[in-house]
Amino acid sequence: MAIKRKNKKKNGSLLTLACSLLALLVVLIVFLTQKNTIFTNLKETSFFDKTIGTTPEFVKNHEVEKKEQKSETVELKDSAVTIKIESENSAIPEEKLAEPKEENKTLQEEKTIETEKTESVKSENKKSEEKKEVKPQPKKAATTQLQLCFVEIDGDGSVTRKIVKRSVPKNNSPLTVAINELLKGPSVSSSSEKNCMSLIPSGTKLLSAKVTDGVAYLNFNDNFDINPYGVEGYVNQLMQIVYTATSFSTVNSVQFLIEGEKREYLGSEGQWIGTPLSRGSF
Repeated sequence: MAIKRKNKKKNGSLLTLACSLLALLVVLIVFLTQKNTIFTNLKETSFFDKTIGTTPEFVKNHEVEKKEQKSETVELKDSAVTIKIESENSAIPEEKLAEPKEENKTLQEEKTIETEKTESVKSENKKSEEKKEVKPQPKKAATTQLQLCFVEIDGDGSVTRKIVKRSVPKNNSPLTVAINELLKGPSVSSSSEKNCMSLIPSGTKLLSAKVTDGVAYLNFNDNFDINPYGVEGYVNQLMQIVYTATSFSTVNSVQFLIEGEKREYLGSEGQWIGTPLSRGSF
């Protein structure tokens, strides 16, 4: 019986000791977790000054350390987490954080210069291509006006002479060109030649032409020797040639040749062509 009482008393003592240790541990944990608050309250209320007359050094030191520590709070808008950054140095101003490093500035300037050079080269290439694409306008060919002699037949059957002008490309043999244009006959597209006609035999061709001492030597083929309109036709075909040739200042008269030969008469009607003929011959 005495042993049971002894054990019961021993167990009660152990339980009391355990409770005391637990309470002490809880106080210690609370003290450690609330140390800053406790020290702050002790300092602000001057607890130690009122009770023992002086504040312990560890409380003073704790306050000094607290002042030296600064914290920054960065709030994350997308979460409820708050991060505290402890730093002994003062916060860096936003202007300095936003300011790029000198090296980055240099790289940016170099990129800008390079971009400007590239744009300049592209612009020059474009201008060069535009210049190449512009083709020079072809120059208008120089022209000269020839005076051709045709005839008109009136209502009573009389034949009258008519001089018309025709523009042709400028050339080195204007007399030859003029006679060949005359042999083509009046142009149906020209209003000035609308009522004109030619009495030169069809199929007549100019074989050669030269001018010596004011005399134009014109050589025709055999077709020139046959005129279906009789004497009137021969006279007017010669007149058309003479007036056309003598429109040039270097020609005063025309010597007619047939197939390279000089003949005295033209055709069966016997029109004289043995000597050079001038405008006064008609």
